[in-house]
Amino acid sequence: MSRSNNSKIGLFQLAALPLMMGLSSSAIAEQDNKVKPELTPCYAKGLDDRLLCGSIKQPLSDNPTDGEIDIHFAVIPAIKPSKPDEAVLGFAGGPGQSAMDLAFIFDRNLRYARETRDILLVDQRGTGKSMQLQCEGSDLVSQFEFNDLTEDLVAYSKEDTQKCKTKLNVDLSHFSTVAAAKDFEAVREALGYKGLHLYGVSYGTRIAQEYTRQFPNSVITSTLDGVVPMQQSLTAIGKAIDDSMNALLDRCEADANCSANYPNLKTNFYKLLEQVDDQAIETTVRHPRTHKKITLVLTKMKVFSTIRMALYSHTTRALVPLAINEALNGDYSPIVGLLSSTDMMDSMAMGMHSAIVCSEDWPSLTDASRAEHSKAYMGRMMIEGFDIACPIWDAKPVDKSFYEPVKTDIPTLLLSGGLDPATPASWAEMAMVEMSNAKHLVAPTATHGVVSQTCAANIVGKFIDSKGTEELETTCLEKDSRKQFFMNLNGVALNAKSATESNDKE
Repeated sequence: MSRSNNSKIGLFQLAALPLMMGLSSSAIAEQDNKVKPELTPCYAKGLDDRLLCGSIKQPLSDNPTDGEIDIHFAVIPAIKPSKPDEAVLGFAGGPGQSAMDLAFIFDRNLRYARETRDILLVDQRGTGKSMQLQCEGSDLVSQFEFNDLTEDLVAYSKEDTQKCKTKLNVDLSHFSTVAAAKDFEAVREALGYKGLHLYGVSYGTRIAQEYTRQFPNSVITSTLDGVVPMQQSLTAIGKAIDDSMNALLDRCEADANCSANYPNLKTNFYKLLEQVDDQAIETTVRHPRTHKKITLVLTKMKVFSTIRMALYSHTTRALVPLAINEALNGDYSPIVGLLSSTDMMDSMAMGMHSAIVCSEDWPSLTDASRAEHSKAYMGRMMIEGFDIACPIWDAKPVDKSFYEPVKTDIPTLLLSGGLDPATPASWAEMAMVEMSNAKHLVAPTATHGVVSQTCAANIVGKFIDSKGTEELETTCLEKDSRKQFFMNLNGVALNAKSATESNDKE
């Protein structure tokens, strides 16, 4: 359906507010004695359609003296609201991302479901407009020039964490997944939806599972895309990163053009990491936005983190062999291009992120899991970081029952990418051990977030319509979605090259 048609329908629905919001007459009647949230027209970045936004007040904790928190939400109206009692509730990832800020992505991923149902987006407590717990991050110049080999990282991390804790001045224990689930249910009740179809991505699958556990009668179906099991600490991500990276290196080796242009790529990758492990490389580059000359200090942590983030997208994955090869030859422009795109501080509420990992992931670590997850470089770095920051945050650990797999017979669709550098397919299998009505689909060449990369948006739409997985056509997931590797500095890579070239002209 064209965007112009969507806009016309949206304007019509604004004139008929209850219809647009998916509130049936019976639902409205049930709310007569309740205070309904005030809804106002609003817009979201990347969307032409007008939305409706509002907020409700929720207790910050079980202690009334702690006060209240405003939980903000937005509704993307159904194209033809033939299912007014239902909505699709989207859960953002991170943890720490705002669902409302990602409205254009949810609209795209849930476009088939939106034909008949509203899409409901709630900024989870601690994110977006719902009392965002954001710390002050370093600017790009400071990030580029920071040398983690010479700085006292423990002292630096402690000081940074304490500074953020002082600024936020709030007990992070109030921002756990368990607490947040109650906010989502309160929004559902306030808007009068009889039931919800859940759609969570990455960490959003954890909150979706917790919501299902607490409020099973409110859930019609659940789609988990890039699944985080309740039993799994996020520190286990290290192995997924290594597996995804090895898959990329193996593909290059098996590809005639790639192996000819980048022979011994796997050996050279580890050679590059070793090169910047003990001795940082300092060079001058161009700021990617201002084009002023700035200092770049390359260390193992920066190189590995940059390559790791590149694994999430096929576009950036295609640049990895070139970036490794050029860096070994002394040209760091492709690395700079990738590094410039990994700054997530602006889009991630790092205080809320810490609330989750310090109350849920860090407390679950055992001596055995620490040893296992530390076998991977990134797993070890994450654990060391948690060990420094979490005692300072002092967030109350969740109850041990939180780590039990969710037992449910609600229709559940689990989606995994075969090349996912964060949530491998094995995690979905772990999550579904107590789900009696679940189906797990794997897109072999997808990375993180299957719906955004494949035909899965249509599959999810049909799953929601049928409320079951029996007749889903899923062969389209087998389509190869990978891109050809870059063989030179032309195209996208050429833009990155401008960051380091012509240093002697000024």
